[in-house]
Amino acid sequence: MGLTVSNSGGEYENLEPGRYKATCFKLVDAGTREESYQDGPLRKRHIVYVYWEVTHKQEVDSGEERWEEVRMADGRPFSASKKYTASLNENAALFKDLKSWRGRPFTDADLAGFELPKVLGVTAELEMIKQNKDTDKVKVEGVYKPEGGMKKMQTINGLHSFDIDVYSQEFVGKSSSESKLMCDMIEDMPPWMQEMIEESFEVRAARSKGEQALTPSVSGGLADLTKNNEDIKDEEIPF
Repeated sequence: MGLTVSNSGGEYENLEPGRYKATCFKLVDAGTREESYQDGPLRKRHIVYVYWEVTHKQEVDSGEERWEEVRMADGRPFSASKKYTASLNENAALFKDLKSWRGRPFTDADLAGFELPKVLGVTAELEMIKQNKDTDKVKVEGVYKPEGGMKKMQTINGLHSFDIDVYSQEFVGKSSSESKLMCDMIEDMPPWMQEMIEESFEVRAARSKGEQALTPSVSGGLADLTKNNEDIKDEEIPF
């Protein structure tokens, strides 16, 4: 793994381009905001981040493939994330990645009332490429069904889903143990993500008007995804 030195004086380890085994361990519903895409006009976008815990890198020697465990220097697992628009339109990146991850097309029934937290704890293979030619930083280019099929896995980081609608209840007089948990989660997020969430339409509406969130949540529950590691048959694909 490469070591990148930032101009702020800190250091961080960076994954190299390649194919990796990983498990989804966190979802962050960052809410709705106005953003432009590729210098286009500003449009409202509901943003969600998907995080994977990275465990192994594919290596090829003399035509032989093998998977080597990867860890940071201090023993912690690497993680990778990707920002999506929370849309299952057939042209949306989230739809395309979920389709390649599950390894088969979606049916209309699959898409009706789809709950994104079903991917928590589910294994994947990630294709990582450089963000651009001038940096060593990488990005998730593709998400695929693992060879041998998907599994439900425990992760070192645990399984977490930040629900902006539940968080917004804190500001409309409906505080609960669940909304308090969202408060704890946001405190552990980097400042830029905290700012994104606080500036979302959902949170601003809740803070200023005491209204409910403006868009439906993509979050659900973790109850069905915290079992022991197990193989998943094709007919039991969780998403």
